[in-house]
Amino acid sequence: MAVVLASTFPLQAAAADPPSRSREVQELIDEAEKAAKRLELDRARELWAQIYTLEHSTMALCQLGQFDRRLGRLEEAAEELSKCVEQMPAPTDGLERRRYEVRHADLAAVRQRVAELHVSPPPGTARLLVDGKQVSTGGGRVFVAPGQHEVTAMGKQGQVAHALVQVAAGKSAHVSLAFETPTPSAARALAPAPVTPAPAHSRPNPWIIGTGAAASAVLLGAGVALHLTGDAAESEVDAKVARLSDGTLLPSDLQLRQIYEEANAANVRAGVMHGIGSAALIAGAALGVATVVYVVFPRGKAEIRPRTAGAEVKLVW
Repeated sequence: MAVVLASTFPLQAAAADPPSRSREVQELIDEAEKAAKRLELDRARELWAQIYTLEHSTMALCQLGQFDRRLGRLEEAAEELSKCVEQMPAPTDGLERRRYEVRHADLAAVRQRVAELHVSPPPGTARLLVDGKQVSTGGGRVFVAPGQHEVTAMGKQGQVAHALVQVAAGKSAHVSLAFETPTPSAARALAPAPVTPAPAHSRPNPWIIGTGAAASAVLLGAGVALHLTGDAAESEVDAKVARLSDGTLLPSDLQLRQIYEEANAANVRAGVMHGIGSAALIAGAALGVATVVYVVFPRGKAEIRPRTAGAEVKLVW
């Protein structure tokens, strides 16, 4: 019986609405009536939504509320039926009075199964959300399912206010939100960090250039001198050995042993000098290259650290 009343309602309401109606709207109404008679409630509700988009009439709004109620969309039905009742004119005859009473009864039945939130957002609210769903920033009444709900206000300057509220079916709750005043430390944390400009490329330091060049020259000179000294020691040993070989020098056994011991010691010294000289040459060359790079590409700094067998050069860009 309820579906029959819902299907015949548009014909009754049509008499109260202005007769001027587009052909498209009338065809949609006829199709919605046929869908309701076939108990295709989803299709009928969809058609009435199209009608309401084309023609914001009280009849279409009331029909949306009726079908949402039957489809179990109670929050939407409560909102639509509330607006329907608010827009209804005062009844002038028995038929209008009966429709008036039926609509009020339907609204009262739905409101017993939903809850109401009356939200007061803070000034400067840019967005107002109830359970993540955006509602009017002006606040006011919002129909929700019974239970706990989260209300969030977002300010134009990034402020946020939250509230959790528990409300039972058929009851209402008032929610007043206020943005928290940030403490000085919080305000500093929210303030954008100043942008530090990139450091300008510094000019080469003359002291570093002079030190690097001088140290490179000293190491290179020392390396060459050590190599020459080692070569001289080896030449002297080679000369003594050659004199022994060709018979020019005929020493006693004791002198011969002494000559060979001196030759071995000279060879060891020559090897040590060659090793130290090679290390000095490598270190001097590295310092020279580092100094040239520092002069040509002054993007950072150069660090020269002395080591036992040379020096460590660190370039930073």
